[in-house]
Amino acid sequence: MKKAFVTGGAGHVGGNLVRQLLNNGWQVRCLIHKDPRALNGLNIERVHGSLTDSKSLANHMAGCNVVFHSAAYVAVENVDIPVMEKINVGGTEAMCQAALEAQVKRFIHFSSVHAFQQRPTSEPLNEDRPLVHDLKAAPYDRTKAAAQRKVLDACRRGLNASILHPTGIIGPNDFKPSRMGKVISDIVNRKMPVSINNGFNWVDVRDVCQTAINCVDSGKQGQHYIVPGEWATFRNIADIISDFLEFRTTFLTIPFWTAYTALPFAFLKSKLSGERPSFSLGSLHALAVQCKDIPGTLARKKLAHLSRPLEDTIKDTVNEIMANVP
Repeated sequence: MKKAFVTGGAGHVGGNLVRQLLNNGWQVRCLIHKDPRALNGLNIERVHGSLTDSKSLANHMAGCNVVFHSAAYVAVENVDIPVMEKINVGGTEAMCQAALEAQVKRFIHFSSVHAFQQRPTSEPLNEDRPLVHDLKAAPYDRTKAAAQRKVLDACRRGLNASILHPTGIIGPNDFKPSRMGKVISDIVNRKMPVSINNGFNWVDVRDVCQTAINCVDSGKQGQHYIVPGEWATFRNIADIISDFLEFRTTFLTIPFWTAYTALPFAFLKSKLSGERPSFSLGSLHALAVQCKDIPGTLARKKLAHLSRPLEDTIKDTVNEIMANVP
């Protein structure tokens, strides 16, 4: 029986990955940091430790065939840059070193499409696109690219690792929730009457996780794989939700540039409510500078990546939100 060591198991990607591994008959050992709600009721082995302590990580990996490294500090506002660098870069370096010491057979690293330079935005985004190197780039983009370089360096030292680059991840089992999970929840609960005429490439978290599992046997050492879904605007998503719930949730669509003028009001609302703002300067920048043409040909061909219709993802997510309404 295959045994996996998973980091980030309490997160959106990791929680779904653990479920799919268990459904596929794997044994799973998870590194727990905090807020393990995503793992409640699951038959897994839980271990506690630091993501930057390679010695303890190597001990935790003992007896595991495969490491799935999905833990990361994901943020686009109020970023603690030193902590982000410690987790995303230092943590990945420690994980690679531990995997080499533990002699695990496979290492699957979850990066992001943001690790690649987005310009020129008019050309398809493929795996041969250079990684972000600008020190003025968004901290998340820069640290994910730096983490990837750590993985590639470890590959040169013998680590059998492959790297996945999902686009915008959405879908069920989003307990915290993620930024986009919060947006969908706000739309469902009629807290977002206005949308912007921009969007992103969205991929179902379950499809990303299945592709990661496929990558264990089908992926190549040192290879990047972009894992996309389909591009859709926020209004497209709101309309899917409205049609599904049979009531209008969003009433007005505004030009993208006007969202920048609304930033102070979003910040004030966040301060008064204590909730994370629905959008920030960082998230708007990610929407402003992006490639819309992301074919994902390599992952589809080599890893059998399949992306389900966005409508199915949205409906499953909404059903889960509605089921948890008090």
